[in-house]
Amino acid sequence: MHLHYLHLPNLTPYLRASTVQSQLLIPHLQRKAIPHPLRRAHKPPPPTLLTFQTPPTYTCGRREIGTLSPSQISHLECSGAAEFHEAFRGGQTTFHGPGQLTAYLILSLDAHGLSVRSYVRLLESAIIDTCAVYGIGGFTTENPGVWTSAGDKIASVGVHLRRGIASHGIGLNVSTDLGWFERIVACGLVGKRATSFEREGVKGKGVEEVGRVFAERVRARLKYVDEVEAVSEAYILGTGASLERKDEMKDEMKDD
Repeated sequence: MHLHYLHLPNLTPYLRASTVQSQLLIPHLQRKAIPHPLRRAHKPPPPTLLTFQTPPTYTCGRREIGTLSPSQISHLECSGAAEFHEAFRGGQTTFHGPGQLTAYLILSLDAHGLSVRSYVRLLESAIIDTCAVYGIGGFTTENPGVWTSAGDKIASVGVHLRRGIASHGIGLNVSTDLGWFERIVACGLVGKRATSFEREGVKGKGVEEVGRVFAERVRARLKYVDEVEAVSEAYILGTGASLERKDEMKDEMKDD
């Protein structure tokens, strides 16, 4: 089995990346809708890693949906300099923007022998492995994400699970303008700060390069996957991810 790797070039609006993710989820949901006795005759769709970077964007997790006041949202939008969107992932409010690798890993947990806990651990370990390639020591703590010191967080993790299908993923700061994090209590952790490759002394690295390294580290830790296969958005849209089912699929996700 191959890990499909789709990188969206340039700056991708958050809602467009979310739409692509929705398309990737559809074949997984279609397979799950098959009665269990018949499902074994249908191979699970390949896992896909979707990577991109957005214009300045704040997102909140599903537990915060509908809880931010208009004045709080206006503060985050910074007179139109940033966007704000609600997301169905776990976790609290965080920032995505230029210089940050946002990576969504879409897969069926049972196809790779994963539990929810081991899936999150796989993401964190792949981040740590990626940082190590560039000489950055990363580790996990009792708090979510990956850290370079007790007070410096280099990557956040926030996932969504529906019918054993995983989506959303991680945000790894490469050359991010960390000033954007000053407008929030990142992931609800008071007294902590965001860091990046650049703050850790690793300069001149691009998001696309780091994304390729991360893809290989995910592949190395994912059972039954032996190769990373780069795919185009046109290829993804041609594999049965029906546009007509997008709204239906979104409704299913909201039932989490």
